[in-house]
Amino acid sequence: MENPEPRAQYLNIVLRQIERTALRIPRFQRDFVWGEKDVLDLLESIQKGYPIGSILTWKVERDSEYFSGFREVPFPPADQTVTAFEVILDGAQRLSSLYGCLRNPEADRIYDVSYDLRGGAFVHTSDLGEAEPWFVPMDALFDSRKFLAIQGKLTELEDGDDVLRRALDLYSIFQDYQIPIIALSSATLEDVVEVFRRVNSTGTALSPVDFVRALTWRSSFDLEETFEEFADRYQATPLEGLTDDFLVKCLAITAGLSLDARDVVRLKRLADREGALANEVESMRQALDAMAELLARFQIRSIDEVPYEVQRLLLFGLMSFSPDTPSEQIEDWFWRSTFAEEHQGKPESYVSRLIREMRGGNAAPALAVRRPVDDDLFAARVRRTGTAVATGFELLLRRTGARSLLSGEPVVGSDALHGLLFTRSELEADFGAALVSAQILANLVLLTPDDASAWKTMREQDRLLIDEVFAACEARTGEAAEIWATQGIFMPLPDDVADALYWRSVALLGRVLPMTDAEDDSPASNGAAA
Repeated sequence: MENPEPRAQYLNIVLRQIERTALRIPRFQRDFVWGEKDVLDLLESIQKGYPIGSILTWKVERDSEYFSGFREVPFPPADQTVTAFEVILDGAQRLSSLYGCLRNPEADRIYDVSYDLRGGAFVHTSDLGEAEPWFVPMDALFDSRKFLAIQGKLTELEDGDDVLRRALDLYSIFQDYQIPIIALSSATLEDVVEVFRRVNSTGTALSPVDFVRALTWRSSFDLEETFEEFADRYQATPLEGLTDDFLVKCLAITAGLSLDARDVVRLKRLADREGALANEVESMRQALDAMAELLARFQIRSIDEVPYEVQRLLLFGLMSFSPDTPSEQIEDWFWRSTFAEEHQGKPESYVSRLIREMRGGNAAPALAVRRPVDDDLFAARVRRTGTAVATGFELLLRRTGARSLLSGEPVVGSDALHGLLFTRSELEADFGAALVSAQILANLVLLTPDDASAWKTMREQDRLLIDEVFAACEARTGEAAEIWATQGIFMPLPDDVADALYWRSVALLGRVLPMTDAEDDSPASNGAAA
């Protein structure tokens, strides 16, 4: 790849390049995702002389094997007689907004913008009703006849001289504005993917996923449409929320490739075959169906509840290459690797190696967990949303059928709230020190919204002891011991708060992992709840 060619171009020249399709948006670029405010903010930045960031392009020839189509709206259809052009890699949202507003506002109402000369603000014309003469349509700035007609109307206004001066200032600002463009020349797709591995953009940059779409697109096969079908297929299943990035990696696994972005570009050779990637996509579908069925047994409701992407990819690999692995063995691995934080910080090369072993018929390395799970894990960790242990804690309670500690109602839905088993003051009194947070995992209980309010009142305002709250549950339900046991709480609790949290941690972990020596001595095993 040759050194990038930076240049500063007047906005008017950029618009002309788009007009004659010398600048194009490749099909693999995402659709226009900006909102109305984004468009107005962009125009305001130019009006104030602020930089809007550089545009990254890729110089290619008409016969380039990489491109099978280009996005239109608001851009014009590609002129097939143009033999050399640049495709926009980073900056498509910005250039779409500028071309739409300044050249093609009829493409969509989001591009139909006017400037209020009196108020000094950009507005969408559709919000104005009947536009007054001092509202200048932005496409008039690059249409001489239209702008002359506007000038004539402005001179008739009482403050005509003032608003005309503002209109001419606006015209000059946009005519004189320059945009930095950096063009990649003599670059292969592998070069371009590597650029995006290394460069962070302040805009909505492309990812290797977008390039894979470009590689594999054919008139009879569109990976974007395939992924949309997958998203629809797995709505309201444990795979809801699948990302395109994850699906590309699954496709690479199915195709026998590594997960390195520089390797997945080899999908192009497969896409060039008759039938393109249809066989790989069907194999993906079968593996994902099996994965959804398996995760449903774990009470998982969406893919982001599987804490690590490594786990998600290994589960996909197991369903693809070792579908006969006992579900009990996989579940034990899932809980153990989650609570041991086995996959924290693991690189893609690690996953590729384990997938390669599975592909060769050896799933044992993927199911191995080398780190231990500490008995006091939940008693030693403060809840941090999104961490593997916190996510696993919530899943564990759901998996074991947690019931609310006052009413006994199930608390498996999204309405479940957290309560504190011991108040902050009780914890600090027992520990003899101030705490950063009372939300130690073993100190959290799940409650229905009604129970959560009542629990807080009873514990913090009425200052009822745990034994008294337990008695209230017993009086209300007649089965308090069974209800509290669903959350790993066995009465009476040890006098020492730290001991109570420790034994609850042991009890909860024992629900999903083989019993530890510590659990043999726990209050639950000694009949404390009887």
